[in-house]
Amino acid sequence: MSYSTVKDVLDYSQQLHKHASSLYQQLRDQTQRERVDMMLQLLADHEALLAKSMQNLHEHTSQRVLAEWHQFEPGSISKALDGCKQCHPDISVDELVQIALKIDDYLIALYRQMASEATSVEARQLFENLIQLEETEKVRTVRAALSANDW
Repeated sequence: MSYSTVKDVLDYSQQLHKHASSLYQQLRDQTQRERVDMMLQLLADHEALLAKSMQNLHEHTSQRVLAEWHQFEPGSISKALDGCKQCHPDISVDELVQIALKIDDYLIALYRQMASEATSVEARQLFENLIQLEETEKVRTVRAALSANDW
């Protein structure tokens, strides 16, 4: 296991969200189904918002916290997006939601690990805030999926 800084973890998360957003945008270009297109737009916006949140956190977190080391070896982003291999133009809304929730769960687990191993109160609070952010966005995604039947 290698070590990374808090900054590295935030950068990794930001890239993961950017890649997911881009993937959803690419699928929008391929689908002909209106409900799926609307869900893809919602998910792309969701991921873009989270990527921007990572950037804002990076800019507003102290250098001392960003430089804190943690035992973390960033996996490949393609591994984190592993469920996206099943993405295709005819994907259902339910399948899309499962992929989005898998990404959220992956990051929540990562942030929980980081929070539990944080050596400073500030870093622990940062990761706890990230857990809360991801869980809130996860709930929003589920609500959007449930309301997709009304579209």
